[in-house]
Amino acid sequence: MTDRMYGTGIAGLSFLAGCIVGGAAGLLYAPQSGMRTRRQLVNFVDDGKDKVGEITDDASAVIHEAIERGRKFMTT
Repeated sequence: MTDRMYGTGIAGLSFLAGCIVGGAAGLLYAPQSGMRTRRQLVNFVDDGKDKVGEITDDASAVIHEAIERGRKFMTT
């Protein structure tokens, strides 16, 4: 089960990284002014930070839950 969760996490991070790289490349090659592009990149990075924060919070909750289950298992 741990290997499956690890593989899912890697796949999720790979997908997120691909979205970030693809989005940044799309913005950099878009035919618009530099100021607008920079503003869009800043917004994109801010959104990415929020998503990464949510992912780490979710991962932290899963890890803490697994630790608690392990402690309960060891005491019974």
